[in-house]
Order: sequence, then structure tokens, then C-alpha cells
Amino acid sequence: MSASPENNNELNDLLAAFIDDGMSTEQRRRLGELVAADPAARALYLDHCRMHAALAWEHGVLGELNFPVTEEADIVVGINWRRRSRPLAFAASLVLLFGLVWQVGLPVMRKQAWVSQPVIGTVKHSSGGQLSESEIGVQLAVGDSIRKGEYELTGGPSQLVFENKVEFLIEAPARFRIDSAQRLALFEGRLSAVVPPEGFGITVVTPNAEVVDFGTEFGVEVLAAEYSEIHVFKGEVEVKPRERSIEAVRLLTNQATRLDDNSRSPSGIAIAHERFLRQLNEPQRLYSKRIHDLKPAVYYRMRPSDDGLTLIDMAGGNYHGHIERGSMKRSPFGPGRHGAALRLPGPASEVHAIVPDYPKATNDVLSVIAWVRADSRSRWASIAKNWAPGKEGQFHFGLLHDQGGLEVQISQPDGRSVQAMDPESFPLGEWQHVAFVADGAQLRLYRNGMQLGSAPYSGLAQPDLKPLGIGAKPAGVDQKRVLGPSEFWHGRIDELAIFNHAIDAKTIRQLFETSNSELKSRARASLASGLVNGRGRPGQRVDRRRR
Repeated sequence: MSASPENNNELNDLLAAFIDDGMSTEQRRRLGELVAADPAARALYLDHCRMHAALAWEHGVLGELNFPVTEEADIVVGINWRRRSRPLAFAASLVLLFGLVWQVGLPVMRKQAWVSQPVIGTVKHSSGGQLSESEIGVQLAVGDSIRKGEYELTGGPSQLVFENKVEFLIEAPARFRIDSAQRLALFEGRLSAVVPPEGFGITVVTPNAEVVDFGTEFGVEVLAAEYSEIHVFKGEVEVKPRERSIEAVRLLTNQATRLDDNSRSPSGIAIAHERFLRQLNEPQRLYSKRIHDLKPAVYYRMRPSDDGLTLIDMAGGNYHGHIERGSMKRSPFGPGRHGAALRLPGPASEVHAIVPDYPKATNDVLSVIAWVRADSRSRWASIAKNWAPGKEGQFHFGLLHDQGGLEVQISQPDGRSVQAMDPESFPLGEWQHVAFVADGAQLRLYRNGMQLGSAPYSGLAQPDLKPLGIGAKPAGVDQKRVLGPSEFWHGRIDELAIFNHAIDAKTIRQLFETSNSELKSRARASLASGLVNGRGRPGQRVDRRRR
């Protein structure tokens, strides 16, 4: 076997730099790759080392080195040094060779060993996720093959599909190991799984349990060295504690359990559908179709984007937004009312989205509709605002100061603002359908299809402020000081639509009812499917070792 002429030329250039001690880091890496991968390249490398060692002796290079010798040893050195130096130089070249292979070639050989393993699956989708094989550092992109190994996921979620058609949606940050198409170990992080009949019996291992699936949809969350939670969305799983003396628990549709290192025994908990992101696409729903039919100026369904940072305008005008995620390690996309939602951790994180520009209302009428969930009532919390200090905006939609009721303000051409508000504090931990309509004469505020307040107004201002803030008020100025975004929402925002025309009260009520009906229908279908697939009634605990 011989190296190609191209490789010979490249090797000669690299070896010249290596011998002259003038190698760059990139040259050293490339030499290691060639030497590790090609036996002919290794032979050529050794030939160069032998030649260099001989030339070094013949031209006295080695002789210039100072070796500690006694007077009695002078003659011995003079007689024997020339003969002994050649094997020493050759040994040194071998040390250099193995050093190169160890530093650079070993990862290459590990990668080759990993690539030679059978394919278990592929990366199907990603939303800003950086998935890598931990031991060899290979970065995987959408469409790349998945093999046995340990993995780390950062940045955002990735969806994997195995050869047996099992799909895992894994949320960053996460660490996990894939042993086969039937076994995955989750060390830390959160995943949801969809298991068809081909994947029956697949096992997800956590630090304190084994989750064996019997054809289902389920979620697993692991907080390293603290706890594991298993949530069954549909079907049946068996949870086997690592402590074999503890009886296994079977979970059916809408059941969940928790295991921690202290108790080691499963404890029943409430199902948490809202915690697990279960898909990265945004399927068309009846609710979204009806929004489209109303012809919004912009429409943000909060579909997870490929880069994990773009907020996609689904109205067709390409008025896309950018998500500012700060130091947030999780994806800004989480489970929503319909599909995914924009996940906003509140003022401390300053996570929000900014749309640089969008079509403003020009005929004194405006409507804004959204689904929102509040986890706390932060001061002046923003749903959507074209409003900023020191700049003329058009509307301000969110919560009222510290009172925390739903509130809207619009700006009139005379510079004064008009407000409508809910006297009650905004509910926490529940999805709420919110809307306001400025119909040309009256400003009206709605929650869950019901009008909460109203006020007359005289036209809409034409703003000089271009951006739309979602989850925050855009940046502005105050006494010539530049102020950053503020008034951050804590919770989630979904299905945000802005219309440059008036939506009537009946339509707003119908939208709310359509959304509720869709969710109830999907829940009934999921429960019915789960009871058919599950072998027993909900809540039944079974020790399968007795069967």
C-alpha cells in the first residue's frame, strides 16, 4: 500500500515543518490525521525520522548537545556515542510519532470506530440545538446518523428518530447515552417520546429507575442526582426502581410518578403536559385557520424556528422577529396552548422578542388577540407593545402596574392615551384568551371571550416607533438616556395576532370557544387511545413479577 502523490506532497511539506520545529497547531492536527489513518503515511513518516536522525549525527547537530560525562568516560563516549546515537534518535522519532497519534490521531481513530458502528437513527429536526457525541466531539446536524455513544445537547431541542420509528424530542441542556434502538439512558435533561408498535418494549434508563414502554407517548425529566419524573400522555409504561426490592409501578394515560434518591420509591404526582415540548412542527389547527381567515397583519404562532431564535410571522408578510434569550440555557420555545409557545422566565432573565417593524394601523382601528399564561404578575408585564419611553407608540397591552389586572392603552393623535382595564388580578398558572379591539369609536378589552372594560377614544396616533415588543416593552429614551427593553412577561405567550381592522365581539367569543373545543376533543381522543392501548384501568398498580 502506498500513499497517493497528493498525500506524499502534503506529508513532505508537513514533515519539513515538523522537523524544523515550525508547525502550526492546524499543521500538527493534519499530520496526526494522515499518520493515524494511512499505514503508508506512517512508513513515510518513520523514513523521514530515520533520515533526519542520521543527518543530524553526520552534521554534528547531536554532538553540540551537552551531556554530563566524567573524564574517565570521555574515551567511551568518543568511541561509542556515534553508534549509540542512531538508535536513540530513532527512538526519539518513535516517541514523537506516538505522541502525534495520541494527541491527534486517537480522536480520529475513535471517530472512525464510531462511524463504523451500525446506524441507530437520524437527527430529524432541530431548533437551535447543538448535539454532539461527547467522547469524540462530533457535531451532528439535521439528517446526520445517530449511533451508539454518549451525547450532549445544548442551545435548544433536537428530535431524533430511530430505525424502529421511535421518536425522541430532547430538550437542552441534556446528557444521554444511546445503547441501541431499544435502550437510551438519560443522565440529565428532559425528553418526550412517541413509541409506535415497532418500538414496543423500548427502555429509558434514569439514575434511579428504568422506564419500560408498552406502546405510548410519555415524557421523562431527570435532575441529576436528585430526582426522575415520568409522565404518560397516552398508553402505558412500567417504572422499575433501580432498587429491585421496591415494587414496580405501572402508569397509564394522564398519570405520572416521581422517584428521588432519598425515598427511592415512586410517588404519584399530577401529570404536567405543559412542561414537555412534544413536537417542533406547528400543525394546522381549526383555531389557527380561523385566525388566518380573519387576515391578520402579523401572526406569530410561536412555531420553533430552525435557529431557535427567529420568531416566524405566519401571516405571509415576513415580518419576522428576533428572540433575545440572554443567558437562558433552555430553548425560548416551550409547550403552548396550540403547539409551541414563547417561553419567558421574567424580569431576571430579560428574555423577550423584538419585531423590528410591522404594518401599523392607519385607519384608526386595531385588534390584538393572543393566548397567554402568567406564572407571576411582574410590574407592567408586557404581552405586546408598540410603546416606549420618549417615543410615540400606538398601543400598550399587558398587566397594570402592581395591581396586575389585564390592561390596554392606545395613543390618540393629540398625544393623550386611553385605557381599558380589568379590575381583577390576572389569573396565574392558567391559559387565558386575551384581546382588545379599537373599532373606531370604542376601545374594548376581552378575556376568555368576555368583555371586561371599555372606553371611548378619538383616533389612533401614527407612531414614530417602529418595533413591536413581545414579552417586553421596546427600548426607548428618557432625558437623552437610552433605556433598554423593560416590563418583561413571566410565563408564556402563544398565537399572537395583530389586525389592522376591528374584530367583533361575537368572533372573539367564537375563537375562544373553538380553541377550547379543539383541546377537549384532542384530550378525549388521547384518553380513548390510551385506554385501548393500555392493559388495565387507570390507577392500577401491578407487580409484573407475579404474572
